[in-house]
Amino acid sequence: MIRSALASFVITAVLLVVVVGIVLVPIAMQMPDPLAVLDMFVLGPFRNPRHTGNIIEMATPGMMCGLAVAIMLRAGMFNLGVEGAFFLGGLATVATVLLVPLPGWAMAPVGLAVGAVVGSSVCAVPGLLRARYDASELVSSLMLNFAALFIGLFIVNYFLRDPTAGAMVSYKIPNDARLPRLVAGTRIHLGTIIAVAGCLLGTVYLFMTRAGFESRIVGLNPAFAAHLGLPIRWILLRSQLIGGLIAAGAGGIEMLGLYQRFSWQGLPGNGWTGVVVAILARDNPILLIPAALFLSYLQVGGDLISRNFDVPSEAVGLIQALVLLVVTSSAIMRNPRLLRFITGRKAAANKTSGPKVAEGSAA
Repeated sequence: MIRSALASFVITAVLLVVVVGIVLVPIAMQMPDPLAVLDMFVLGPFRNPRHTGNIIEMATPGMMCGLAVAIMLRAGMFNLGVEGAFFLGGLATVATVLLVPLPGWAMAPVGLAVGAVVGSSVCAVPGLLRARYDASELVSSLMLNFAALFIGLFIVNYFLRDPTAGAMVSYKIPNDARLPRLVAGTRIHLGTIIAVAGCLLGTVYLFMTRAGFESRIVGLNPAFAAHLGLPIRWILLRSQLIGGLIAAGAGGIEMLGLYQRFSWQGLPGNGWTGVVVAILARDNPILLIPAALFLSYLQVGGDLISRNFDVPSEAVGLIQALVLLVVTSSAIMRNPRLLRFITGRKAAANKTSGPKVAEGSAA
């Protein structure tokens, strides 16, 4: 199974390299020194420790959000509430360390725990609606993302805002709550180790525990799962709860690891990155690590050529859009339920005692 997923990952990564090359080479040819542009994109991220650190720091939330998405996809659920959970988890974490009187050693763990629980509601509510009323988690989670955004902005503006900052940002996060930096000269923090450990634990959960095995059965063949008498509704809801906790915890880790204040004025986009990472990794937790690093490498390379050469930011955005298109198109083609949703065709009624669930994500 891991070998098949790895082969698919390598093929998709090679395809992405070809797609990026098709866009980047014509852009470079219009520059005075095309080779310098290509060299900066390919090797620039590794020439400076700070730029290499940027790859790792950007990959950290990608791993955790990708893990959240992968766990839900394995159960046949396509919940996009990871973005809102990430945002709300970061906000709840900051609010906890600012408003709750805690000793210094307890600020980070308590803040992250509270943030994970609060933020997970963005994924748990669509999961509950799906399990109880068979409502599409894809639609409800998309709408709930923006509800989480505006609720969060209201809280920041009326309860956490620092009036001396000159912008709608929170008070400064206490130093005792900040996650320690691991490498001097970079912003790599303890959250990276947590993210890698999370991917390893996610592999154990999905492939070495009964709960993970049940989730994969429900995702691959819900009719067979119903025949076995598995509690399908609970398994679906459990996958949403676990995914939401991970995504919301990732938001808290991002805040305590990189930021001095809560300053997000919109959805930060890490949840959408997690969807791409999970699809690229074929929902395999162990492959989330190279997938997140690879996508971060492409983004850092694009940012470098945008800053160092007269390359318009729209061109870099085009590269990122094509990466998203290639990865998500592969997910659509291998996910029958998502394909039916997009084309507007309804699935045949599932005559089992369990709820209608996805026909499964790829193993």
